[in-house]
Amino acid sequence: MIMREKKRKALLRLVTIAGGILGFVLFRWTPTTGEGILGYSVLLVLLIVLAIVLSPRKGSGYWPDKPEDH
Repeated sequence: MIMREKKRKALLRLVTIAGGILGFVLFRWTPTTGEGILGYSVLLVLLIVLAIVLSPRKGSGYWPDKPEDH
């Protein structure tokens, strides 16, 4: 179980770094052709999907006084 958690954290860190690189590429690149605009759109959608996957889930994280579920 501990090994699975370490793999998950490593994968999330790798995806976070890849998302940062992807965001930098999108920030710096100005597409000029139709193919470039299509590629830019695909990369933008990929970045949005990465942001959704990496966003914290409801109820996860640190709770000093976790509320009771009713």
